[in-house]
Amino acid sequence: MASNMEPKTFNFLVPSDAGTRQVTSLLFNGLTKIDPFTGGVLPDLAKSWEVSEDGLSYTFHLREVNWSDGTPFTADDVIMSFEAIFARDPDGEPHPETGLKPFRYPSRYISQYTIAGEPIQFEKVDDHTVVFRTAEVYAPFLNDIGFVEIMPKHVLGEAFADGTLLNQWTTRTAISRPHEIVGTGPFRIRRFQPAERLILEPNPHYWRFDSKGQRLPYLDFMVFSFVKEANAQVVLFATGQTDSAGVPVTDLVWVQDRAERYDFTVHDRGPDTGITFFWFNQHPGRRPDGRPFVAPHKLEWFTNRDFRRAVMHAFDRQGIIDGVYFGRAEKLHSIISPGNVRWYNPDVVKHQYDPSKALELLKANGFVMRGDRLFDADDNPVEFDLLLYDGSQRASAMATTLSENLRAIGIRMGISMADFGSVLRRTGDTFDYEMSFIGWTGGGDPSGGKALYLSSGRYHVWHPSQESPATEWEARIDEVIRQSDREMDVEARVALIGEMQAIFSEELPLIYTVVPNTYFGIKNHWRNVEIPPVGSPLWNIDEIWTPQDED
Repeated sequence: MASNMEPKTFNFLVPSDAGTRQVTSLLFNGLTKIDPFTGGVLPDLAKSWEVSEDGLSYTFHLREVNWSDGTPFTADDVIMSFEAIFARDPDGEPHPETGLKPFRYPSRYISQYTIAGEPIQFEKVDDHTVVFRTAEVYAPFLNDIGFVEIMPKHVLGEAFADGTLLNQWTTRTAISRPHEIVGTGPFRIRRFQPAERLILEPNPHYWRFDSKGQRLPYLDFMVFSFVKEANAQVVLFATGQTDSAGVPVTDLVWVQDRAERYDFTVHDRGPDTGITFFWFNQHPGRRPDGRPFVAPHKLEWFTNRDFRRAVMHAFDRQGIIDGVYFGRAEKLHSIISPGNVRWYNPDVVKHQYDPSKALELLKANGFVMRGDRLFDADDNPVEFDLLLYDGSQRASAMATTLSENLRAIGIRMGISMADFGSVLRRTGDTFDYEMSFIGWTGGGDPSGGKALYLSSGRYHVWHPSQESPATEWEARIDEVIRQSDREMDVEARVALIGEMQAIFSEELPLIYTVVPNTYFGIKNHWRNVEIPPVGSPLWNIDEIWTPQDED
């Protein structure tokens, strides 16, 4: 298959993108996994489990399987993987109030597995049994515990101990020493040539077998051919040169015209379960040299709810739906996509395109128009820069539309491009930006989004890792999430998540974009293909095969 997204790392602790996760999901396993059709929790490296009567303790019984290098998988691997999440830096500066040293390997999983203010506890019972304990009842625990791709202690234990774990399993490792990247998934890396291809081969020690006793996967190889542009991967598929591809809405008609000739089917998966959004930097902190992250007058704009609402009203998203997606998309109004049907709240505030309303809100807050430019009450021209990552045609199209729309109400928005890693550093570490854009994967239980939702979350992008909520509404979001985490009744949890969405849509820390329909194409000679409504379309890749006489 062709892809325009190369893996950035093979280490789950390092921030990554969808292209990386697509590959690592084929190499590694968690303790549990999600059924993409029902949303239920299934066994993965844990073959079974018991939950204590008080709901605070989970005992997992592990499969007796081997890593891809033949070494037995044990509870030690599980313990090290979770210890890495909460490890403290022995050389770090203690916090002046708590006395705690900083985390050695900062990641989104710290907030994910901190429950009622306490990190989850875990211990080894024997080589194939581990116990996890939570400070209070946590409803989505079995769902969430599967997020972590378990790492091999016999390979990475030394790096974990000496503090170099984040430097392990880079793309350079995959290029020169691919078999050092050891997993329990259906494949392992055979060869990685950046900008060209990634070749995966079957894991010779993979633990799944079919009903006749044949070890899975059936495939002899899985090849990712890398292309620079997203449309190139579609062209390769639509002309019979690759076996499968996601088909963007913009290419759907001409691709379907070739389905009979090249013997493939394009499956309609409905609205994307992920979301995309712009946001303003609302971080009130300062750089090491004492300068503020954001100029004070701009911070005043960005933290003003009416200013953000005005930007939302100025954004012609229907134009994007019609011009870019040919009507096969819908406006996003919530922090959860309508594609996530069970959890989506359709009754949130909807900020429709209305430039007059935008100007009305701005004027009520002291902004004035002079000629074709907008100024604030202190006579500062309203202008800011958008930091955008290279390589996304969809993001560029939406940014261009937003810039043109804002110009119509006197606001100037510049666009600066950077590579994905630079965008992550500037928005998550140095805070050297004014506005940015990102996509957030979704689908299933929203508990996986706490790093975005919670004020303490690392990916609470507009003002991350707050020691205490900066606003009353963020404090309420935190409380709603805590209530949802404790609530064992699913419908009651859905109602709470609905309230969370309503608050986000009212306060609008994110400038929502649109949700396109998603399509996936695959050649018809492949067997056992079952395309789910959410998650990876090739979720059962280890079971997919093709008749030999059709190869």
